[in-house]
Formats: sequence, structure tokens, C-alpha cells
Amino acid sequence: MAERIDPTVPGLFLVAVIALVFGFLGLEGYLDADWGLGGVAANVAMVIGVIFVVLTVSAIRIGNAFAAALFGFVAVALYVVQYGLAGFSPFLFYLIAIVFIVFVIVAFMIGAPKLLAIMLLFVALLYLFVGVFIAVALGGKDPETYALLFGIFGVLAGLVALYLSFALSTQKLPVF
Repeated sequence: MAERIDPTVPGLFLVAVIALVFGFLGLEGYLDADWGLGGVAANVAMVIGVIFVVLTVSAIRIGNAFAAALFGFVAVALYVVQYGLAGFSPFLFYLIAIVFIVFVIVAFMIGAPKLLAIMLLFVALLYLFVGVFIAVALGGKDPETYALLFGIFGVLAGLVALYLSFALSTQKLPVF
């Protein structure tokens, strides 16, 4: 029987990609630049969301319940972003942020690497500030500060996820 592969490393790499895309999208909004990331972010979210469904099934098959739950939720969160279901309701982004906070708590409870918990916290803050950005924009005010905040937390989440994916794949970098 073929050995089953742990989907953690590709999942972390994809979290890094999508978090960096959303981080740079926030920075683009803050800088009033036109890097054309709006359409790219939506398309990347769609493709990565589908891949996360496959990774969820893979995590279930190897018996990694935490990865299965996390990857399944990431797929749902990306679906919400892709199809704009939260575009008119910042509360969906707040709810996603709260669920990521629950994942942070569970990560500590199961003894996962602290860097994973930090990455999840950064992702939660990314979603929180996207929600605040939408709420402020819908209120007719300038959401520039919140674009900067979700940009910063997106880049931070992406960098931590990228480090974790390389550290776990090469097993030559420390994971704490």
C-alpha cells in the first residue's frame, strides 16, 4: 500500500501565497497604488480554495484532525472572499477572525509549534482588519489605516507560513 503524504507543508506554503497576496492588496490600497491585485487576489483565492479542499481530504485520510479542520475552514474562508459573500457584511470577516482565534487556542492546547499559533493569530488579525476596512468604507469614511493594518498582518502571516513550510520540508531550520 502506498504511503500517505502529510499535507501540512503544501498547506502552509499555500497559506503563505494567499496571505502575501492579500497583504500586498492591503498595502496597495494604503499606498493608493494600482498594482492590479484585486482581480489576481480573487482568482488566486479561488484556485487555492479548491486545492485546500483536496488537502482537507488528504489530512482526513492520514488522520490529522487539526489540519483537516483548519484546511477545510481555510477553503470556506477563501470561498467567502472569492465570491464576495462578505463584501457587504464585515461581520462575516469578524466571524472568520474569531474562528481563527479558536484555532490559535487549539494549537496551543495540542502542543503545535508556537510559530503556527503566531501565523494563525496574524491570519485572524488580517481577517479582522479586512472586516473593519469594509465597515469603515461602507460608513463613508477613509479606511486607509485599516488597509495598512490588514496589509501588514497579511505579509506577516505569509512570511511566517513561508518560513514554517520551508522549515518543515527541509527539516534544517528550527521550528519553535
